[in-house]
Amino acid sequence: MATFIPSSEEGNMNYFEAAFGDFAPHRDEDAAIKFVLNVIMLDNRLDELAELIVAGNSLGAIEGEPGWTLERRDEQDEGKACYGRWPSGARFRAYVDPQGYELAHPEFFMARDVIARYLSQAMDAYAAADVAGEHASALGRVRAALS
Repeated sequence: MATFIPSSEEGNMNYFEAAFGDFAPHRDEDAAIKFVLNVIMLDNRLDELAELIVAGNSLGAIEGEPGWTLERRDEQDEGKACYGRWPSGARFRAYVDPQGYELAHPEFFMARDVIARYLSQAMDAYAAADVAGEHASALGRVRAALS
């Protein structure tokens, strides 16, 4: 198992530190959402993210290699057997497969207002690094979906 620490090596932009500050995969309870949002931003998957955060949208999850997921549970789905492990009131779940990356807490459940806070931090850092404004419209769609 590898421990993932996002970096800007090989020319990749790193929004992680600007968005979330320090990253301690061996103790951060929210490491999974930080990891997942970093990958989504680095892979420019903003349009999928904008769809995912809209309640009732047919897109219920975003996944990526190697083994991460950001999933939404709509209010009307609370209590269904397939969401049996979800805490009451949780609307989103970030998960990082421990076989791919070792995090002390590979799963993180959130209410909508909590994911909105993480998204705002990530998008602010992403926008600041997007000097040319190439992703401004996609960021705008994500921000609109949050409101």
